[in-house]
Amino acid sequence: MLFVAMSALQGRPMSKAFDELRGLGVAIQLTPGNHVTPGFREHVAASGVVTRAHHGFAWDARRVETWVDGACVVASESVHPPTTDSPSAATWWAWFERATARPVLETMYPGYTLGDGAAIERLMDLGITLAVDISHVFIQRTQGAMTEATWRRLMAYDRIAEVHVSANGGEHDAHRPLTETTFGLAWARERFADGMPTVLECYMHKLDAGERRRQLDLLAS
Repeated sequence: MLFVAMSALQGRPMSKAFDELRGLGVAIQLTPGNHVTPGFREHVAASGVVTRAHHGFAWDARRVETWVDGACVVASESVHPPTTDSPSAATWWAWFERATARPVLETMYPGYTLGDGAAIERLMDLGITLAVDISHVFIQRTQGAMTEATWRRLMAYDRIAEVHVSANGGEHDAHRPLTETTFGLAWARERFADGMPTVLECYMHKLDAGERRRQLDLLAS
């Protein structure tokens, strides 16, 4: 199923961003970063749109902390692991190992506890379910934090719950629109064709309706 992230219109009121993206006719990933609007939970429920929550999303806050004292305190389907300088960095894994309801962990980039290929290799060795963000993988690959062998193993990994897609220049998570040459796009298309929940995360603030539609077409073609 194809999703578009509400972060595509980050900074706008929740209901306004949701309704703009709903017009694209796809499911929506609820993400942090939009301004709270009253009754948003009821608005989403009445829309009939399929949604899934990500990281520090909350109905009544622009964002909430995902990790507190080493524990994941949100009910999102997928989350970022803590940053390496977070108070939870040293203790989150012990919580995760004990948890009976584990969130899906997203592949990240240097500065996060899952920000390099060695960490992702360990998770695959353990059979941990992952959300693969190809733009984050590209940052790892560009910065020498992940080998080609690890990327190939990740592409073939059979415990992936979501694929997140956007573009960047390899330096930071820029959420640029896709092009035909975007790293990992062909693999993301294959996973989407196999029925994998696939989330378009590029910023759309400056894209008109036709350009937004072309972004979805690039991913679903």
